[in-house]
Amino acid sequence: MNIVIIEQNKTFRESLKTVLNQIQDIEVVFDSDNFYKLENPGNYQIQLILIDFSISKEKCVNIITEALRLWPSVRFLFMINYTEEIPPNYNTTVDVIHKNASKKEFENKIRKQEID
Repeated sequence: MNIVIIEQNKTFRESLKTVLNQIQDIEVVFDSDNFYKLENPGNYQIQLILIDFSISKEKCVNIITEALRLWPSVRFLFMINYTEEIPPNYNTTVDVIHKNASKKEFENKIRKQEID
């Protein structure tokens, strides 16, 4: 499964990338604080995008809209803090995980995206 991580906190983003790349059949192909830094997005086949929900609802909606245009079957996983409200389900392609979840919880949530 090819994954994109959009996360403002560089340390968390790079740590998450390292952890996820250790899981069999999962590869983080792009990570940044800005989705639009992805060059030549048509060259990628992305199955899941992890998005830092704290970047703002408007940016999340823009990322989802653009990503669905590029990859119609892509799924999304909002990463939230406990202090944030769990966002409403934008559509069936969106799920939520807390940022302080364990490696196993991230893996299980990601694997769930493959099944659904």
